[in-house]
Amino acid sequence: MIIRYTTENFYSIRESVTVDFTVSAKAGDREGLIPTERGYKVNTVTGVFGANASGKTNLLKSLGFLSWFVRDSGSRNPDERIPYEPFAFTLGRLEPTKFELEFEYGGELYLYQLDLLDEAVAWEALYIKKSRFNFLFKRILNIETGDYDFTSQELGQVAFVPQRANASWLSSALLQEHELALRLQPFFANIFGNLGPSGRVPIHDAIGPNMLTAADFYQRNPESLAVVSNLLSEFDLGLSGIEVKQSKVIELDGKEGERPLPFFLHTLEGNEYRLGLMQESHGTQTLFILLRYLVPVLQKGGVAYVDELETGLHPHMVCRILDLFFNPATNPKQAQLIATFHTDFLLRDTLNKYQIYFTEKDDTLSTDAYRLDSVRGVRNVDNIYEKYHAGAYGGIPELF
Repeated sequence: MIIRYTTENFYSIRESVTVDFTVSAKAGDREGLIPTERGYKVNTVTGVFGANASGKTNLLKSLGFLSWFVRDSGSRNPDERIPYEPFAFTLGRLEPTKFELEFEYGGELYLYQLDLLDEAVAWEALYIKKSRFNFLFKRILNIETGDYDFTSQELGQVAFVPQRANASWLSSALLQEHELALRLQPFFANIFGNLGPSGRVPIHDAIGPNMLTAADFYQRNPESLAVVSNLLSEFDLGLSGIEVKQSKVIELDGKEGERPLPFFLHTLEGNEYRLGLMQESHGTQTLFILLRYLVPVLQKGGVAYVDELETGLHPHMVCRILDLFFNPATNPKQAQLIATFHTDFLLRDTLNKYQIYFTEKDDTLSTDAYRLDSVRGVRNVDNIYEKYHAGAYGGIPELF
């Protein structure tokens, strides 16, 4: 699980901003809190709210970029640039882009740090918590030689792992099947999001290619299809089940082929009807595709970060999706969800003050992000929805 992550000098984020999932043990047994062995609790759901262009997406994009960089950057060509942009309004000053990720996995607590400068790794380190954080490896760019000063502890053979300027050491080590990288790979592999290193990826939008991709996944993972079939049947969509079958189709080149296609079962007056996905509503199509990504996270344990999760969905349906993460019966592996929303309905009684972040831009056009419980005077009994719209917490557009 993710404990917290920090971003600095990344797109609209100039000053250091931290998203903290931890909650004091005094919070009690609230819904959606995971108790840890270290005496605190961690949120399973975090919602990010704010005006348009306030930086909500960039707050999640930083997590998406970091997980991609740790996991996959080693697969790129050595001369490719790192796909990110620092804060734009710095008048030519060259400042590092910084990330920190504290996470718990396999019973251990880790801290990963990354500094990027002029499209190259300037600093990278991984620590493990014992009585304090002890480094497993760290490397720093020697500006004079262009080489890296690399130090490691208890990692065995590391000399064979290349010191790439445009890739994380862990991703390069994974390609070399180093034991540490293989051990951590499942954690980063189970971080899903619809924001890639270059921006939003419409992988859960209700469009034809996404439907075919989802159907192919469900055919290869019948246990996930069974879960989604049951969920959609419970969501009051008039469904009694879903099947995915090999079907004849006409390909783009005009030739006949076969693909897995979904069929939705409806039972009416004792008769069963099978409809294709294109005959279903846009909301049903959206759920069919979105759950293809969320259900595996729930099944395996992991983290989902979703920009504008409510797109195409009724607010009550959004609440039902969040409940999948709140409820231990549907979230036995303690998966986490962080998502941006415009659905202020969630501020009424779905999310509490520990699970709400607001974003705003200051006078320098830099994004600030803060959790609601950090606002002075906020109480558990407050009507968060009304006070938010009254401007008590910020995070609303200033319309003139």
